[in-house]
This record gives sequence, structure tokens and C-alpha cells, in this order.
Amino acid sequence: MNLMTELPKIAMRVLKNSHMVPARLQKKMDVLKAVYTTAWVTRDFTAWCQEHKADNFKYPITEYLKVIDERYAEIPEEKQPDLRNPQVGDLASLSYELTGLLPPRKAIATLLLDYPADEIQAALREYVGLQTEKDLKSAMRAFYAEGGALAVILARRRRT
Repeated sequence: MNLMTELPKIAMRVLKNSHMVPARLQKKMDVLKAVYTTAWVTRDFTAWCQEHKADNFKYPITEYLKVIDERYAEIPEEKQPDLRNPQVGDLASLSYELTGLLPPRKAIATLLLDYPADEIQAALREYVGLQTEKDLKSAMRAFYAEGGALAVILARRRRT
């Protein structure tokens, strides 16, 4: 996707404005694509256009470029799973003890971004206790990769 062509399409669709991106801004568009990603810029520009429909900017893309850095700064930094977190090893060990299966470390680390280890452990113990040995492998996939942990944790929270 090329921002030089995508942004005018969005401006035309949302604002009914057919002004193109000035050729002199090609390098800036390349930098935006590299730093913010084309997907983010196009999503954000669409949202910005929706917010500014009534403003009737003659050059909406140029106006947007004046505020893009501020808009990007408002996005909370995304948390990244920490594969070196010692709790990852503890949860993998518990999973192995209970099931004989080792879950992906990234799946465990991702869960730890949102839930405390003790809550994940309790949910895992409960969930494994409800499974038959035959269903254990698919159950562990469901727990770690398909949202099962979230469902069990939320159910446990509602009960208490």
C-alpha cells in the first residue's frame, strides 16, 4: 500500500475531497510508512476524516500531517510479552506436571501481561481437572491459544 495513493482515496470517500498529496511530500510519506506503518496511518487518517467532516479543509491531507505526530503520541505503548519472566517457566512447569504437555512460552508470557500468575495457575488447575486424558492436548491448545484461560479466569472471578 502506498500512502500517496491511499490517503487521497480516503479523503475522497469520507470527505468528498479530491485533492492529492503534493509530490514534494513523497519522502515524508515514506518516513510515515516506515515509522507508523501504512495500516496505522490509513486507519488513523480515516478516523481523523470522520472527526473533521464538518471542517471542510481545502487540503485535508496537509492538515492531517500537521497533527499526525500528536495523534500517534496519544497511543499507549503496547506491552510486549517477556519470555524471560521467571513466571513463564513456573507456569510451563505446572502445565507439564498436570498434563505432560509443554505450552508455548509466548502464550504464557502473553497471558501474564493481563493476569497474575497465581490466577492463571488456579484457572489451569481447575480447567485441567475437568478434562479427560483423551481431550488434554486440544484442551491445552484451547486454554493457551484460543482464549480458554480468559474464559476460566472470568468464570472464577464471577464465582468469588
